[in-house]
Amino acid sequence: MSLQSKLIAIASLSIIIICFLGIKIVEDSYDNYKRALSIEEMIDLSDDISHLVHEMQKERGLSAAFIISGADVFRERLVNQRVKTTKVFKEFEHVFYKNIDSYDNEIKERIKKILSMYKDNIDLKRMLIINESIDVFEVIDFFTKINDEFLSNLLYLSKISNNPEITNDLIAFNNLLLLKDRLGLERAIGSIVLVWNFSDESIFRFKEVATSIEIYKDNFYFYLSLENRQYFKEKIQSSKLAYVDELIEKFINWNGRDNIDIRPMYWFDSTTKKINFYQEQNLFFIKQLKKDVFNYKNKSKSELILLSIIMISSILIFTIFTYLTQKRILKSLHNFKIGLLSFFDYLNQKSEKIEVLNESTNDEFASMSKIVNKNIETTKKNLDEDKAVLNEAIVIIKEFEKGNLHQRLTSEISNPILNELKNILNQMANNLELTIEELQHTNEEYEVSLDNLKKTQTQLIESEKMASLGGLVAGVAHEINTPVGIGITGSSHFLEMTDKLKKLYDSDNMGEDDFEDYLNSSVDLAKLINLNLSKAAELVKSFKQIAVDQTSEEKRTFALEKYLNELLLSIGNVLKRTELEVDIQCDSNIKIYSYPGLLSQIITNLIMNSIIHGYDEIKQGKIIIDIKVIDENLVISYKDDGKGIPSENLLKIFDPFFTTNRENGGSGLGLNIIYNIITKQLNGTIKCKSNEPVGTEFLITFKI
Repeated sequence: MSLQSKLIAIASLSIIIICFLGIKIVEDSYDNYKRALSIEEMIDLSDDISHLVHEMQKERGLSAAFIISGADVFRERLVNQRVKTTKVFKEFEHVFYKNIDSYDNEIKERIKKILSMYKDNIDLKRMLIINESIDVFEVIDFFTKINDEFLSNLLYLSKISNNPEITNDLIAFNNLLLLKDRLGLERAIGSIVLVWNFSDESIFRFKEVATSIEIYKDNFYFYLSLENRQYFKEKIQSSKLAYVDELIEKFINWNGRDNIDIRPMYWFDSTTKKINFYQEQNLFFIKQLKKDVFNYKNKSKSELILLSIIMISSILIFTIFTYLTQKRILKSLHNFKIGLLSFFDYLNQKSEKIEVLNESTNDEFASMSKIVNKNIETTKKNLDEDKAVLNEAIVIIKEFEKGNLHQRLTSEISNPILNELKNILNQMANNLELTIEELQHTNEEYEVSLDNLKKTQTQLIESEKMASLGGLVAGVAHEINTPVGIGITGSSHFLEMTDKLKKLYDSDNMGEDDFEDYLNSSVDLAKLINLNLSKAAELVKSFKQIAVDQTSEEKRTFALEKYLNELLLSIGNVLKRTELEVDIQCDSNIKIYSYPGLLSQIITNLIMNSIIHGYDEIKQGKIIIDIKVIDENLVISYKDDGKGIPSENLLKIFDPFFTTNRENGGSGLGLNIIYNIITKQLNGTIKCKSNEPVGTEFLITFKI
């Protein structure tokens, strides 16, 4: 038997088609069965919804009747109905959440939303109803909306079924429930008209509901099967409720002028009988629906079992047939495989020898072996040539790794791919030589530029420090000028007085009054000179200490509040040009062992930064420096009420050379110096936050 015949036998088209169709049919049957189970669960849910809607429908009617009449008989019936509705609602909620995993996702979300809407509003609505402080139509619309939301789920259920009869029954059932719900609306609105309101709106709403009842009734009959349609028509004809239809007809034909001679209680009880009649038909219909779904489920299950048996049998037969056929061709395949493996071992460099394929078999493999053997011989020859070229390329690449870029591939190559590799490799070597030369030159330039940049940065930082110290000198000089000037003026006046007294004394013309005036004036002048010279001495002392601190950067123990006040005194000349108030909130008992010069630079730079950037447009405001000691850490909160920092700049303010004031000579090093002092020299942290357009805060923390 030829190989072709064997393959035809193995891949028998008829068996493959049977298997494919069988699998497809079984899958469809299984889907039908699963859908039947789902529909069965949904029918139970529909029954529960129908029951709950019926109870809410009764509460709606009694609520409307009580609001418009205030009658005790309706109050008592309403209270009893509320208890029953609440009980049915809780039972429905319990069953729903108990079986929630078996429901469709959309159904779950829809019903959860309705339950939430009911629970969130029912207590308030009931309280307003019992107090007769709510519009009757608002009550009717509230219950009607919830009922419609519940019933819309039944229409969604009809989309799940793939059985036309069940789908039609579900649509008919939905219309039956809507019909019954509108009968309840008809009862409620009729009660409103009879007891209280013969308005055009009430009559219009009554006729609108009556019209919708007829529409739902027509839809109900349209989707029913012929058998069920006949049953329901006979039931309606024998219901003995013709007198109720006559009452309703009076409303529909009312001319808007004469009153309708119907007692409200008689109307309510009569229409209730009609609603109860449709409730009985609803219960009968749901039983029929459950019966049809049950039969549909069993039928799907039987089809699934039968088709599964057929499919399994077909697969078993196909497997046995394939096994027997495969066994007959294994020997030929084995011989062919041995020859190919030998060739693959050569290709993978596992063997230096190639064994030709067996050409002596009496099947298609013999012809294939001849063709393969011929191609193996040609391939081996080409591979040997290509291997030599590749070995040479490997040698050159290894030289590249060592930095030797002067070798090139020179062999003549017939393989177009390897020839392209040769060109690429040679071109790559040329490009690498040029690139290395350019990189070496660029690297030398970058090293020079980086060295210059570091020197420039160091000089700028030192210049910034000296500029700060220079500003301090100028400020202190200005402050000292006043008390020293007063002292000089006082001492000059004192000399003049003394010289005048001496002349009087020498001429023997000095009187007692002259001497007393001299004594009194000299005491006042001495006090004035002493006071101003002391003030100047204090300024010089503060300046000397702060200047030494800023240049020496040595640690010492100092009183923090006193030191900061001296610092403010030394920059008083700058602060006087503004209307800023600087408030230092610090315990006078805090003494720390740290670097006063570094702290001076931090506070001075922060204040100058606020003046230049925060108050550049308005020169008045308040700066608060709040200092606390927490867990051996000094925590400094620096706040100003200036214009703040834009959010896009917050992440860049500590970068060197970043400034928004470069046109006015800003270097962009102020906050960078602060950052480096705190993080590198004090081993602390600094954070900034800003509430643009008002206010900036810096929070500084470091160990003491």
